[in-house]
Amino acid sequence: MGRIVLMLCMMAVAGCADESQRFRDIETHRQAQIAALVAEGSAASLATASLLSGRLVGSKSQSDEYIQRAIAMAPERPELVWMQWRLCSTRECAEEPQIRAHLKAVAPDNGLAWVPDLQEAWARESPTDVTQMVARIGAGRHMTTYWNVLTVMMVDSLGQSGRSPQAAVEGLDLVSRMGYVAGTLAAVGIPPLWTMAKACHLDQFDQPGRRAACEAMTARMQESDAVLMQSVAIALQENWWPQGSPQRQSLLAEHQQLQYLMMASSRLRPLHLNRDARTRIDAARRSGREIDVMRAMLVSFHEPLERPANWKDPSQRLGR
Repeated sequence: MGRIVLMLCMMAVAGCADESQRFRDIETHRQAQIAALVAEGSAASLATASLLSGRLVGSKSQSDEYIQRAIAMAPERPELVWMQWRLCSTRECAEEPQIRAHLKAVAPDNGLAWVPDLQEAWARESPTDVTQMVARIGAGRHMTTYWNVLTVMMVDSLGQSGRSPQAAVEGLDLVSRMGYVAGTLAAVGIPPLWTMAKACHLDQFDQPGRRAACEAMTARMQESDAVLMQSVAIALQENWWPQGSPQRQSLLAEHQQLQYLMMASSRLRPLHLNRDARTRIDAARRSGREIDVMRAMLVSFHEPLERPANWKDPSQRLGR
C-alpha cells in the first residue's frame, strides 16, 4: 500500500509539473502574440493586444498604452471606446471620467453609457437621481455591449498575426481562437448590472416615476445585443408580477425560450468543431446581436428555432 501511495504522489507531482510547464508555454506564446499584434500596428490589432495584455501580471501600463494608441487611430469607433472604459473600470483608473465622456460622445444612443451615472446616484442614496438615470438609460435607442463586433475583431486579429496561445499549445485554430476570445471578453466586456436590478426591484416602485422608467429600461434591455442583458431584463420583470398571473407566465415562457436558444445553440459536436466555429463567426459578422448567432447555429444543426414543448433545460435536470 505504501508503494502505491508513493507512486500516486509521484504521479501527482509530475502532473503538477506538466501543468506548470503548460501554463508557462501559454504565457510565452501570449507574449509573442502580443508582440506580433503590436508590430502589425492597426487599431484592431492594438486593441486586441490591449485585451491580451490585461491578462498578464504587471502589464497594466502596456494594456493602457495599446488601447490609447488604438483609439487615437480610430477615435470614432464606439466598440474601442467601450472596451477602454471596461478595462479602465476593472482597474479604477484615473482617466475613467474622460473615457466615459468620450463614450457618450461617440455612442449617445447607447443607454449603457449611463450605467456609471446610475451607480453614482445609487451611492448618493438619491431616489430622484436614480429614477432620472434609469429613465436616461431607458431613453437610449439601444443597449449595446459590442460583443459580436469585438469577437470578430479579436478573432480576425489573432488569425492575421498568428495563432492564439491555446492554438499553439493544443494545435487548434479557429476553434481555439474563438474560445480564447470569449474567455477574454467575458472577463471585462459586460458592465455590472446590480444597480439596474436594485433600482428596479419591486420595493422601489413607491418612488415617483420609477416603475415607468424601469419598464422603459427593461424594454431596451430585451433588445440588447447581449443575451445576458435580455435574460436579466426578463428576470427583473418576472418579479414584478404575482405567481400564476398571466404576465408572469408570459415572461416565464420568454425566459424558457431564451434558455432554449442559449443551450441548444451551444451544443458541441466533436466531429464538426471547425465547421461550427466557422458558422458561428460568419453569423457574428452578419449581425451584431448574439441571439442571431444562436439562431444561425440552430439552423445549421437542423434544430427548431422555437422551444419544443417537451424540451427541458439540461442544467435544471442536472440540478435535481
